[in-house]
This record gives sequence, C-alpha cells and structure tokens, in this order.
Amino acid sequence: MAYEKTILVVDDEPDVVSLLEATLKGDGFNVLTAYDGIAALDLCSTEKPDLVLLDIMMPMMSGYEVCEQIKANPMTQQIPVLCISSAHTPEARAQSIRVGAAELIKKPFLPKELIAQIRRHLPKEDDF
Repeated sequence: MAYEKTILVVDDEPDVVSLLEATLKGDGFNVLTAYDGIAALDLCSTEKPDLVLLDIMMPMMSGYEVCEQIKANPMTQQIPVLCISSAHTPEARAQSIRVGAAELIKKPFLPKELIAQIRRHLPKEDDF
C-alpha cells in the first residue's frame, strides 16, 4: 500500500475545517487540523505534513503571515502551501505567491478540483 500523505488544514471556521477534513479523508489522506496560525506553525514543525491547506483570512495571524513563517523556517520550507480564500482578486493571488504559496484556491471550490490541485502540488516520493 502506498504511503498516505498528510494534509494540514488551517481555517478558523469549524464548518470549513470539517468539510475539508471529510473531503480529504474520503480521498485517502491523513488529515491534521488547526484553527489558527500559531497551532498551524506548531503542527508544521512537529508533524511535518506533506502539504498545508491554509485559509488567508484568520484572526490574530493571517494566512499570509503563516505561509511566510513556514517558508522562512529551514525545517518546514519544503512543505507546499495552498492558500484558500474567498478573496477573488489579483492582489490576493499575487500576495499568496509573494509569501511562498504554490497556489491560491478560491472559495467556494469543488471537492474534485481541490483534490486535483492537492495531488498536483504534493511532493512525489522520489523528490526526497
């Protein structure tokens, strides 16, 4: 059996986290969850997820700040980050890329599209 990839879902809205968790688990992923940036950074350091799904609009610490810190840390900088936002602006996309995100996924999204984006950005086994 193939090694199961672990995805860290970070969003301050429990309903969104539950939806993402169910979608990802249904597709065979292991899922970690965090509801704020501090918990997300802690999980990135301790659990080393294969990919992070990160909401941009969160209280205290924005997704942009979280992504910047993930990418600034030599222990976590290789983890791909996909930002999720209801902000459909070119500025939001540009800022996501500027802080190191691989992609900006717009809310609402179709589960199949989300899974396709995740699979596209997951590191392949031979990348290690």
